Amino acid sequence: MKRHGISSLVKAAVGASFVAALAAIPVAEAAPLAVSSYSMNNGAHGSYNYRDFTYSNCAGLCDVTNAALSGGTGKLTDGVSPNLSWYQYGENTPWVGWDFGQGQLDPTVTFKFNGTVNIDSITVWVDNSLGAGGVWHPASISVDGDSFALPLDSVDPSPRAYTFSNLDIIGSSVTLQFFQQPNWQWLMVGEVSFDGSAVPEPATLSLIGLALVGFGVSRRRPSHS
Repeated sequence: MKRHGISSLVKAAVGASFVAALAAIPVAEAAPLAVSSYSMNNGAHGSYNYRDFTYSNCAGLCDVTNAALSGGTGKLTDGVSPNLSWYQYGENTPWVGWDFGQGQLDPTVTFKFNGTVNIDSITVWVDNSLGAGGVWHPASISVDGDSFALPLDSVDPSPRAYTFSNLDIIGSSVTLQFFQQPNWQWLMVGEVSFDGSAVPEPATLSLIGLALVGFGVSRRRPSHS
């Protein structure tokens, strides 16, 4: 009868550890990513209030034009994509609006996440009233410095979403900059959402490394019958 030596037992044990380590790594499937906070200069007041007055950590600056906001969240990530234009809600509008006439040219917003993520796509909800009230959709949007030009729409005056896909951005934050149309002073953003996956923690990856090392050792060890 053939006997199994110590080497065979080691290989079996290491192989089981390797499979278990692989199973511990989550499958990277794209899903909505939660924003922990975002920072920006607050919006402005025009005909109505386009400041981010629902911001959660504003230190009394939620209703101050161009105030520096950080450490909280508000209108841009509340899950509400306004289906009406900027002038149809009255004073407490869900839109955040920036006015270059009040020193708010091409606003920048930095979004932060809990931990490292891999961002596959970003969707931005904006208004487009074809210049009425000085509002037009952005001329372009940059994502961490990469610019995406938006074709000028001079026909459809309704709010709309722009989605930027296959981004493969890995990090714990991402910065978006919105560029106003030339000669049109207002820009309105209602919602920004992200899809992607969490990046495995180093502790999880180390399990794989240890399993691979052990598996390699077991393969090099001579067997004894």
